[in-house]
Amino acid sequence: MRKMDSSKVRADEFVRKYKLIEVTSGKLKEILEQIGYTIAEFGSSEASETIISELKLRSYADNTRGFTYADNNYRIVFVHENLSEEEKRIVLAHETGHILCGHIGAAPVIGNDVMEEYEANEFVHWLLNPNVFFRARSGIVRHKIVTAVCVVSFVLVMVLGVFAVKTVEEKIYYGEYYVTESGSKYHEADCRIIRDKTNTRRLTYEDMEEGKYEPCEICMPQQ
Repeated sequence: MRKMDSSKVRADEFVRKYKLIEVTSGKLKEILEQIGYTIAEFGSSEASETIISELKLRSYADNTRGFTYADNNYRIVFVHENLSEEEKRIVLAHETGHILCGHIGAAPVIGNDVMEEYEANEFVHWLLNPNVFFRARSGIVRHKIVTAVCVVSFVLVMVLGVFAVKTVEEKIYYGEYYVTESGSKYHEADCRIIRDKTNTRRLTYEDMEEGKYEPCEICMPQQ
């Protein structure tokens, strides 16, 4: 099974298992805690900063918006406190992807491998952008409402929405990363290497599958 297909299956199973209609940061926190992870917002929290120091995670805290640590004693998802709710939702979805895709291995900090990042980003895409059929089906399971009106509405949505779904899926972007046509690295939006350039574009999954780009050592030193 390809990484993209595997991530989609896991995202669909996750939505179905927890009967999710809307994926919020609060709901993701609740689910992560159910499966044994502590959510720690870091930045000014003395407790979180103490844990980061004890586990020697300062470089990760200084260079990322969120990361997951897992060993025999701790299972912690760290999220920066200054992020907006939407940004926290994306970070938590990304870390959930790492966990469900089985990236807990020899290294305690999850997501150092480029392919693991790719797979987690795929999971985020399918989790936060589920197809029309799956979202409708999850809603029916949760609310236990199956009526003639719902069936008719569902059919109309499928007929009208299929074109929109196809259009959206024509070009799927690989996270919030950017490249230049002449470069070989991908960068975060605020990276000083591309900040003032006018020939940038967003990185696509096709680019990653072709192996055309690697993470920038300046803005993503831990990737």
